[in-house]
Amino acid sequence: MPRSSYHHGDLRSALVEVGLDMVAERGIDALSVAEAAKRAGVSAAAPYRHFPNRRAFRAAVVTAAVREFDAEVRTAAGTGDAVEQMEATARSYVRFVARRRIGWDVIYGHDMSDVLDPDQQDAMRSLNDAFLEPALAVTGGDARAALRLVEHEIAAAHGYADLFISGMFERRYPKVDRAAAQAASITRTLAEAARSG
Repeated sequence: MPRSSYHHGDLRSALVEVGLDMVAERGIDALSVAEAAKRAGVSAAAPYRHFPNRRAFRAAVVTAAVREFDAEVRTAAGTGDAVEQMEATARSYVRFVARRRIGWDVIYGHDMSDVLDPDQQDAMRSLNDAFLEPALAVTGGDARAALRLVEHEIAAAHGYADLFISGMFERRYPKVDRAAAQAASITRTLAEAARSG
């Protein structure tokens, strides 16, 4: 959904918001600096005052998404025991990916490896911790087991999000909440198995 044209203020933030909308509409590969400028109502050269190239623009959009994702995951996890927190993070993952079209595949995609700056690294570390903290509690502090558990959780959640986005669940799960509930259920099973040893 295109936003209204940019009118004075923080052009960098406006372009990032437009970029988030573009990704949600057509995926990360459709992200274009020129189209973002057009949607923001500025010249094609204006974004280059803030982003030296398309990769830097993409990195800024992904970093903004990671910060939003992190806030949503942390809010969703809220209180409850560690297993309930993991269920909440799995549900949050599916909902976020269904809405923004940005998941682990985009966040950790190979195209991002050479543009990471400290801000991006901090955002990614915080998001990782949002998933890892309850997993560490489930596994009694066993870091290897917790990482394995998070891998399985993300695989399940991303799988449900991807299948939902592709339309494969239209009849069975017409709303994202149902796909999110399935991912949470699988995560509960995985976490309970990890907790019991």
